[in-house]
Amino acid sequence: MTTNWVPAQLSRDSEGRRVFDTALGILIGLRRCSSEAAFHDLLGAAQRHGCPAFQMAWALVNLADGGAQAVQTVSAAQSAVRHEWGQLFALSVAPTG
Repeated sequence: MTTNWVPAQLSRDSEGRRVFDTALGILIGLRRCSSEAAFHDLLGAAQRHGCPAFQMAWALVNLADGGAQAVQTVSAAQSAVRHEWGQLFALSVAPTG
């Protein structure tokens, strides 16, 4: 999945829903938790950081995609995602060698 659209455009349309579902799937995979727990984790993080949940979802998908797309309008969400789950990404990388 590519994240070449502006997160401010997220809405209840199918693309926005797909990003939100993808973010939940990322949390389920990294945390090995239920979909309900992932949903509450994402919403709780959004509330703690004062960011819209869809922006948090976009930022989480962007981080999982390598964090290549930095967008000024959601820098707070991107920072919040790194704070909340950045360590899980570091732990999920298998050592090479």
